[in-house]
Amino acid sequence: MSDHVVFEDYSVKCKDAIKEKAIKLLEEVGGELRSRTQRNSRRKTSKTADSYEYKVDDGQLAVHVGSNYQNALWEELGTGEYAING
Repeated sequence: MSDHVVFEDYSVKCKDAIKEKAIKLLEEVGGELRSRTQRNSRRKTSKTADSYEYKVDDGQLAVHVGSNYQNALWEELGTGEYAING
């Protein structure tokens, strides 16, 4: 038997491959969540529904769906006596 055992560490390649697949999954999830949010948004015009976007955070492996349009906040939380917190 040989006394030379060679250990090859592929952990970095494996982690990179897993992260790459996770990012692709998050892109799919973000797109689907945005579509469902747009579909479930009330519509008088399409302005609020069209304002929803998603971003994938590669570092945290997270996806964020939201809108920077102020009316989206009012539709989500309500206004006046109909607001979630009164």
